[in-house]
Amino acid sequence: MTGRAIPIVAYHSVADDHDHPLSLLSLPVRSFERQLRHLRRRGFQTLTLYDVHDYLKRGTAVPAKSVVLTFDDGYLDNWVFAFPLLKKYGMKASIFVITDFVEEVACRPTLEDVWEGRADERELEWWGYASWPELERMQKSGLVDVQSHTRTHTWYGVSDKIVDFHHPGDPHYWLFWNRFPAEKSRWLTMDVDSRVPWGTPVYEYAQTLLRPRYSEDEEVARFASDHVSGNGGREFFLRPGWKEELGSAVERFRAKRRSNGTYESQTAYEARISDELAGSKRIIEQRLGKSVDFLCWPCGEYTEKLQRFALDSGYLSTVVVKRTTNRRGDDPSELRRIVFGQDYKGPFKSTLIHMHFCGNVNFHSGTMGMFFLAPVARRLMMLGNLLR
Repeated sequence: MTGRAIPIVAYHSVADDHDHPLSLLSLPVRSFERQLRHLRRRGFQTLTLYDVHDYLKRGTAVPAKSVVLTFDDGYLDNWVFAFPLLKKYGMKASIFVITDFVEEVACRPTLEDVWEGRADERELEWWGYASWPELERMQKSGLVDVQSHTRTHTWYGVSDKIVDFHHPGDPHYWLFWNRFPAEKSRWLTMDVDSRVPWGTPVYEYAQTLLRPRYSEDEEVARFASDHVSGNGGREFFLRPGWKEELGSAVERFRAKRRSNGTYESQTAYEARISDELAGSKRIIEQRLGKSVDFLCWPCGEYTEKLQRFALDSGYLSTVVVKRTTNRRGDDPSELRRIVFGQDYKGPFKSTLIHMHFCGNVNFHSGTMGMFFLAPVARRLMMLGNLLR
């Protein structure tokens, strides 16, 4: 029977509650298993991205109840928790990996080792990024297909306008990535805040693919960090009005000298984009010995020009989050995904996330049963966020 619509579900991490700033990306393990049970009980078949592309491009028949499961970033817990559960329920998934973050370590124990008595679940190492051997094992299983999420997935300054300064608890963790690229794969388990000098200017920034890069004037950065270290270091940020004080000092320093900050040329920008797209494709193909034909845009941000770059780099399709489904007649070069509110942290979290998932998958697959759950869950989540 030919399916009318194919929803593609976007996940990131599958892990129980934890206190890392990126914990909002983690869906609890039992919640993920509950979703897989629902899909199996309702008769859904998990497809690959190739199946969706062929359906849109050639009209290839697919089951009426079809769904695609995708994971962004390539977290270690995809190997430790998600992969064993996919095997348990006979489900397929795709993982979009950022090549700069893939680990160079051997395969680590998983939930399957716990089930078979070879490991203690409390001792599993799960927070970080998957390694090449782990990705290879998953790829060879036939249940997981590894695709590209670019090389760096970072943010760069795009102008000389200073919008913030590095301070304790700020959200600019990518400052560490850019300063210490060789250590990116381990950043989730490190104290990275203090590795970047306090007071380092944060310039107006954008996702790395979107605009040419501005490279800061290193003398300005040195002046700002020296000002902080000379005024108490970390304690400086306890002062009321510290940002205004530091900003004024930096502006006075900049006014006295000619800036050495530089802007990336259009030629250099396009070469960097090509390396992000074609480079990540090449690396995965070489390391895993498989074809890489799908690209997931970092943070879902892209332009028509970037879309052309991706197709010219050899990708069949790019993948975005547009909260809608894929129907016959849609453009096969752009696959659309849905989300289900897994970042919700309010009351009745587990129940509401599951309701939202079930309602969305059923609605976007054209299955009427349970479709009403999504709007109900969404409204309750909005109320729950207000009550927090």
